[in-house]
Formats: sequence, C-alpha cells, structure tokens
Amino acid sequence: MDVNAYPSRGHAVGSPASASVARPKRVDVLPEAGPLGTFGAVTGHDGSGAPLPPIGPYDFSAARRVHDARPAAGPRTAVRLSFDADAQAPQYVVTAFPSAGHATRTWLASRLFGALGLATPTAMLVRGCSLAFDGTQAPERIYLATTYLPVYRSLGEWLEGEAAWRAIEGADGAQLLQRARGCDGEVGTRARDGAREAGRQMAQVLAQSGGAPIDALAGAAAQSYAEAARRRHEMRGALCGCLPDVYQCALARQYVAALWLGNRDLCRDVMENVGVWRDQNDLPYMMTVDFRTCLDAGFQGTLADLTPFRGGEPFTAFIRRLTGVPQAADSRTVLDELKNPTGARALAAEMAFRLGRISAHDIVPWVDDAHDVVCAASHAAEAIPAAEDRGEFVNHLLDRRDRLVTLLGGAWAARAWTQLYPTRARAIEAHQAPFLRPAATARDRP
Repeated sequence: MDVNAYPSRGHAVGSPASASVARPKRVDVLPEAGPLGTFGAVTGHDGSGAPLPPIGPYDFSAARRVHDARPAAGPRTAVRLSFDADAQAPQYVVTAFPSAGHATRTWLASRLFGALGLATPTAMLVRGCSLAFDGTQAPERIYLATTYLPVYRSLGEWLEGEAAWRAIEGADGAQLLQRARGCDGEVGTRARDGAREAGRQMAQVLAQSGGAPIDALAGAAAQSYAEAARRRHEMRGALCGCLPDVYQCALARQYVAALWLGNRDLCRDVMENVGVWRDQNDLPYMMTVDFRTCLDAGFQGTLADLTPFRGGEPFTAFIRRLTGVPQAADSRTVLDELKNPTGARALAAEMAFRLGRISAHDIVPWVDDAHDVVCAASHAAEAIPAAEDRGEFVNHLLDRRDRLVTLLGGAWAARAWTQLYPTRARAIEAHQAPFLRPAATARDRP
C-alpha cells in the first residue's frame, strides 16, 4: 500500500454514505471518496495529483480509535482514528480544540502553510467522533483531522537517528563544512550520544514516577526531568548545526513560514512540531505538522526583522542563513550572492517568491469557509467574527506577507531568483498549485 496516498473514509455531513466510501476496492489505488473526489495525504507532494478536500466538517462517527500508541508528532490532545481494524488501513490524527473557532483557525493556518508550497499533512474538519476520542457524547464538537504519516519523524527523533547521521557524513565537503561550523565528527558524535543519554534519563524519571504525566512531576523528579530535557535540547541543537546546507535551507523555510503565521511553537523543547517526511520516491522533506498556536498571539503586530522567535540553540540552525541577508545591498552584490543556490540571499529570494504568489484571491475563500463553520457550530457564548473583522484579518495577513517579502529582499530579488533558477521556480509553482486559485486578473490581485 502506498502510505502517502490515503482516501477520505468519512463523508460530508448531510451526504449519503456508501460502501465505496467505507472500503476501498484496491489497497494500492487511491479510490473515489464520494462527494469529495479523491485526495492525498500530503497535497502537492504525495504524487496523487489530487485536489484539496473542502473544509468539512465530515462525519467521523464510524471511526474507531487506534490503541497502539499516541500519534507520531501529535499533541497530547490528539488520538489516531481509523475506519477499519486492519493495521494497513488509512489512519487520521484527530486533534481536539477548546472551540470551533480555534479548530478552524488551525485548519486555515495549515492551508496557508501549504499555499507556500511546503509539505504538510492534508487537513480537514470532522465531527461525530467524540465517543471514540474521549468517551464523551458531543456529536457536534469540531475536531481537526490530518492524514497520519507513518514515515514522518519528528525533528528531535530524526536528529538522533541514523538517517540524519548519513546526511551529515554523506554531504559534499562534509568534513570542511563541519569544521567551519565547529562541528567535526567528534563533536557530532558527542552531541548525538548526549541527546540519547538525556532521553534515557528522562524516560527513567518517568518510569520511577510510576508513569505519571510530565506535568504531574514534582520536587526532585521534576528537577531531574527538566535538567535532562534541557541537556537533550542543547545536544539536538548542536546536531542541527551539523546538518548539510540543503537541510539547513529546509529548516529556514519552515522558520520563514512560521514568521508569517506567528507560529511560536515551531521548535519547542521536544522538537516535534517540525520533522522529516519521505515521499513515495524516498525523498526527504522538512514538514510542520502542528499549527495550533498560529494566527494568534504571535501573529499580532508588525515584523521588525527576521529573528523575533529566537529561543534556544535549535533555532540557530533555523535562522543561521537568514542573519546573512543584509538589507542594504546594491543590485550587483545581490545578483552575485544569488548565484549560490544554498546561500542566504537565494534562500531569502526563494521564500519571497513563494510568498508573493499568494493573494487575497486565494485567502478570502478559506477565511469565509472557516467563518461559515464557526457560525454553524457556535454556541451563544462563542463570538463570531463580523465581516469587517474578517476583512481586517485578511489585510493584516497580507501586510505581514508584504513586510516579510521586503525583509527577504523584495519582489525584485524574487524575480531575479526565478530567472536564475527557472526549474526550481516551476517545481515550487507545482507544489503551490493545489492551494492557489486560478490566476486572477492584475486588477483583482493586491
């Protein structure tokens, strides 16, 4: 079975269920999914060529909980659900939220992230699964469901594994690169061993506490756990610094997207909100999977520079290249710097290109869809944004986009980058295509 091409097994609320929806005819072919058509696990990257599913909410009342483990890279408020007991059946990571508004905001952030042409699990809103989720009877509660990706590994876990080590040692000029960053083979080995040992100490503390939740630890146990977690965080950060340029650029792309959407949880101490997913051709992609903190507190205000999220050693790898983008540079210098495809200037211009292709023409329908779901699901206590508020939100989102494009070198640098790297630009457009509406006229675009 192609683990990167999952069908939707639910159906839109109010639409008829059918046997063809409930069970695929062949496990190796992406089947029709009723009124949804078909969709893939990672839209734009999974090779399915399938369109995005509408927002929902879809009926997940027939879904059942997968009891083997907590979902990889999922928050503690998430479980895995499936419509089939078969271990090879498609599964979904389903996340609970305090309100329908928070769930729809997270869905919107996922759409905006995908619109940048960056890989993220396909998301939809669902309901009817409260009994499977936590045993409660709340059929109208709105959840966010994303396709479960067995081949995804959180960044922290991946850094400690063999795949990251092969990437570090196999890079062109690996030894020179590592020495330049103060990360030779011995330093990297110590960092990996230190991270693994700290992880074992964390697990030991939890075992000695009878399997108590982390937030229930107290006294010496809490202190020991916190110290081990801090040490593992530092060691993983050192490993980030050893990664070759192509991975460093991939991390920086995730960071720029986080700046736009105000995702302050991109790289928490457990380093699980971003990680590595491999497509059907076994090509690795950096991927953000959790957008719960987006479009909220970190989204307020104006971006003053490219580094407002500094927060510990792992962020150094995310922003290392971005700190090398001077704002004052003549055109000849910019063009010379763009010739290095993994340099700071080229990375910044590429992200300016991605951002510049997104407009109100793309965003407004998603904002309206999210508003409609909130209106339908809201209780009297939940405030519903007025049309004026939605318009202000869209304008703020576009203002942040424009400011970020300026900080990344501006539209001129983006155009110059596309001329130097046309094949790369066309590939990005292909990744963005499922998310962006057909080109509007120049008069319609901001």
